[in-house]
Amino acid sequence: MTGATFRPGTVLAGRFALEDLLDENDGAGFWRATDRVLARNVAVHVLPVSDPRSDALLTAARRSALVTDGHLLRVLDAATEEGIAYVVHEWGSGVSLDRMLAEGPLSPRRAAWLAKEVAESICAAHRHDVCHGRLLPENVLISETGSVKLIGFAVDAVLRGSGSGSELATTGAAVAPRESDVVNLAGLLYAGLVGRWPGTTGSTVPIAPTEHGRPLRPRRVRAGIPRPLDAICERVLNPDAHVPAMETALEVYAALSDYIGDPGTAMPLDTTSAESADPESTAVLGLADLADPEATQAGTPLFVDDAVDWMPAEADRPAPPAAHQPPTPPSSPPSSPPSSPPTEPGGRPLFADDHRNGTPAGTSGARSTGAGNGRVPTGWGPDATQPGGSGWDTREEPVEEGVPGRSWLRAGVVLATVLVVVVAAAVALTLNHRSKDDGAAASSPSGKSSPSASAHATRLPISGVTDFDPQGNPPEENPAMVRLAHDGDPKTAWETSTYYNDPHLGGLKSGVGLLVDLGKRAAVGEVDLTLQGQPTSLQLLAAPDAKAAPSSTDGLPAVATAKDAGTHVDLVLKKPVTTRWLVVWLTSLPPAPGGYQGKVAEISVRS
Repeated sequence: MTGATFRPGTVLAGRFALEDLLDENDGAGFWRATDRVLARNVAVHVLPVSDPRSDALLTAARRSALVTDGHLLRVLDAATEEGIAYVVHEWGSGVSLDRMLAEGPLSPRRAAWLAKEVAESICAAHRHDVCHGRLLPENVLISETGSVKLIGFAVDAVLRGSGSGSELATTGAAVAPRESDVVNLAGLLYAGLVGRWPGTTGSTVPIAPTEHGRPLRPRRVRAGIPRPLDAICERVLNPDAHVPAMETALEVYAALSDYIGDPGTAMPLDTTSAESADPESTAVLGLADLADPEATQAGTPLFVDDAVDWMPAEADRPAPPAAHQPPTPPSSPPSSPPSSPPTEPGGRPLFADDHRNGTPAGTSGARSTGAGNGRVPTGWGPDATQPGGSGWDTREEPVEEGVPGRSWLRAGVVLATVLVVVVAAAVALTLNHRSKDDGAAASSPSGKSSPSASAHATRLPISGVTDFDPQGNPPEENPAMVRLAHDGDPKTAWETSTYYNDPHLGGLKSGVGLLVDLGKRAAVGEVDLTLQGQPTSLQLLAAPDAKAAPSSTDGLPAVATAKDAGTHVDLVLKKPVTTRWLVVWLTSLPPAPGGYQGKVAEISVRS
């Protein structure tokens, strides 16, 4: 028997009702379930007792329950029942690190803070002689409240066959579970800084570039990386006679805490632990002063996907004063920085990609248990309480101080930018007036470029938008996220599932999209779309003769088409069509981590 033989409604332990099969890997099923006693969502792993992994799964779950840490999704139950072994975890939602990195690297300070939060949990786990075993970006989440959560703790390594160790993605060298955790801590920092992964195998984040079998240090991949953070990565990933090794999670945590300037949030130290070495061994050891023979200079090479590009030099962030004492342990475990609740409900929970995409779990390139595509508060990380943060900041320019004439240079750049904007606005106004005088009608069937809506066009109100997936089973595609396609915020978007192997929805469907209801029949002349990711191919379908909302594409003519479109698409109809319903029908999706995924951020309809 496998997890797939269960059906929604199956109840375990008299209280956990299985709802949705989210993932399956070699007979191990992963489900979203409902706790009928407490009326809440939970996550459940199930597999037959006859499976050789069943005993190890239950042992790993019970041992992981010994670790008390706010970053872990707790084990709620682990037992066997009628020939089935199951483990119940807390449910969580937010955004996984691999998805965040698909948008670009984090700012150095946020990357350091995130790695520090993870290191805090790993220190607690290692004191209990428990390892995560599969500490990949897919298993690190920023929750809807801005805190860091780890999923798959201990059990993911068992289910994925890496419980006894794993291999480095860059060299293939085998590493033990504890060493894997430490390497991956530095790997999370490295990935946050440059968007490349130097840790163990299994992540969909692109592998870090190497030289002579060693990952390039972050400062050789991306200009402007602060020296202390570069040194932490180097000491864990590439120690040698000239670079002192950093071999424990506690050392990594202490170094990151020192960089963040947060010495009061260290873990309580266990003097009986193998990691609790003397103060000198757990101090930062002068990271800010560590020799840097490969400091960033003008014309730094940028290695991306085995190609070499060039980036201009950037000034280094001044290193914080070196602290030569380990952080002072508090009387109680630290908590994540406070942050305001999200303004809107989150999207899909953060455990697995939607299983309806047609790709069996466990296939090459599929995610393990983290698909976090929910929402994150506008401010998170080390400076969550400071105003001005939004989303995940993908760029933080290094501080530049004490350079003569630099303020004048910045002022000159600002003035030049303002001048360019003014000239561009004047040109645009001139072209717009010419277009009106000529009476030219805009038409852009390709969706790549077109003039903006004409002055007399009226924006039509949208009564509602629903997901439209007539070829799916069940016929739905992330309905909880649909509101993000017309919420007035182009940074949020409705997303399709992730499809594998082929941008044409994995060869499983001819398309998927959104059904737009105008509330009543109206003459439609133009539809403006804001997309995320590129290229996207799509059609605009209309239902001029429909008496009710369409449930399939049969009889729906394509009134506009966009092929290989960018992030802004103006679909101008050659002839206005009178209809109540429109369908934004995606036929080819842009690349995304692990496959292909479409994202519609905003829809605007005009007469």
